[in-house]
Amino acid sequence: MEIIGFGMSQITTFLLVLARVGGIFTTAPLMSNVHLSPMVRVATALALTFVFVPMVHYDATGFDMLRYLVALTKEIAIGLAMGFLVSLMFAAIQMAGAYVDLQVGFGFAQIVDPMSNEQNAVMGQFQNLVATLLFLSINGHHMMIRGLADSFAVVPIGEVVFSPTAAGGIMKVFAIIFIAALKIGAPVVGAIFLTDVALGILARTVPQLNVFVVGFPAKIMVGYAVILAVLPIAFAVMNSLFGGMHRDLVALLRLLRA
Repeated sequence: MEIIGFGMSQITTFLLVLARVGGIFTTAPLMSNVHLSPMVRVATALALTFVFVPMVHYDATGFDMLRYLVALTKEIAIGLAMGFLVSLMFAAIQMAGAYVDLQVGFGFAQIVDPMSNEQNAVMGQFQNLVATLLFLSINGHHMMIRGLADSFAVVPIGEVVFSPTAAGGIMKVFAIIFIAALKIGAPVVGAIFLTDVALGILARTVPQLNVFVVGFPAKIMVGYAVILAVLPIAFAVMNSLFGGMHRDLVALLRLLRA
């Protein structure tokens, strides 16, 4: 059976590869951005699928529709999982910024994040934009596509297994990402905590002093000073996080291998 020169095996393989590529394009940052035209995303996904199809072999002998639909669902799930892992890196960085906002007092100034069309505080948006620029500068999108290409060798089509053991391993991969977020936000949060302790001692020492009026600008000044001081460290942590993205994607895929 052939359709426009393509046999049944090529068509089924193409759709399975497209399902995995489409899954990562649905959840991965930049590719899933609301400001990116759907036509551009579809065209890019189709172009990458044509590139990846020669790397994949799917045996369509004795074709069973139910078995094929299960395989298609698994491919969509693995693409979504890969994209979610990358987006989780950005979410962790944004979470670190949001926690800093909460401690400094910027949580009151909720503004709209142009990258996600959601409400996000000042430092959360700042760190999200910085992470996006750093991601592009180190060719993180190329690493993501390379991880997608390697995924067909690590987890061949139809050999995905979702088991409790895999779930535990996936949680360990996610834990590494959240530790990176703590490294970014901890210095600022620690400095603000010490500032709160100093203000508490000052309030007990000088009861006539309005600590709220003095403390709010003091925490902002300390917050800005520490943010600027630890910015190189934050860059190093983000660079390490994005630099290990291909490694983390492969580790995630190996947990899903049959």
